[in-house]
Amino acid sequence: MSRKYLTTIVDVFAETKLAGNQLAVVRGAADLSSEEMQAIALETNFSETTFVLSEEPGRARVRIFTPTWELPFAGHPTIGTAWVLSRGETDITLELGVGPVDVEYRDGVGWLTSPEVQEHGSFDVGKAAELIGLEASELSSDLPVECLEVGPRFVIIPVANLDALKRAKLNGDLHTSLLAQGECTQCVFVVSAEPYDDEAHYATRMFFESNGFREDPATGSANCAFAHYLRKHLGTGLQIVVDQGVEMGRPSRIYLDIDAALKVGGKVQAVFQGELEL
Repeated sequence: MSRKYLTTIVDVFAETKLAGNQLAVVRGAADLSSEEMQAIALETNFSETTFVLSEEPGRARVRIFTPTWELPFAGHPTIGTAWVLSRGETDITLELGVGPVDVEYRDGVGWLTSPEVQEHGSFDVGKAAELIGLEASELSSDLPVECLEVGPRFVIIPVANLDALKRAKLNGDLHTSLLAQGECTQCVFVVSAEPYDDEAHYATRMFFESNGFREDPATGSANCAFAHYLRKHLGTGLQIVVDQGVEMGRPSRIYLDIDAALKVGGKVQAVFQGELEL
């Protein structure tokens, strides 16, 4: 007998449909094995797929998978899953591998409260430039290259301008070598303080490996790490708008509320609902 699971596909950090980062949300998934979840995530081949193990008003237990591994936390799956379960009408807490994460809604924007961000120190500028195919002189002289962890590990690489950001390209061989050495380069988050337009403060790109080298159109966990980074270097009381995914044709807009608590926000657009059948 086949098993059927209600499945919703949404675009997260998307101001309009068919933008942002795609997410598949599979509900009633408590009877799925870890191996089945991983296979389904590979089948969708989105950056992440989530599996709702249990849900009740205001709370749900959720697992997050990329096409090749499980994550304890990721931002766009958290905001997207919360929206699917609440339709953006009520606040909700998701029990994730990293622990409980709160998501609230204000004026159509879902805001997650960032888990604790761990600092892992600075990273060599020359090596960072080589990792994204640029010269060291094309990196920012105002902000440092640093390693941070919030679920995944990120190396944050500020570049001098938007042109450098647009030309950034992941050096796959070096990326593989650095990971084998235990470096903090699981995810490579490139940042320009010159935005695409005057409605945003920063333009960003994020590269990683999962079933091949990828670029992510919108990365909530990277922006949690980036919010921590900005608080450390620029202070609190900041309302920041970040654009990502433009080069991919999946423009995404991420909102950062930087204070004692760090909050990352975005809009969610529903695009598909049906049944997954196994």
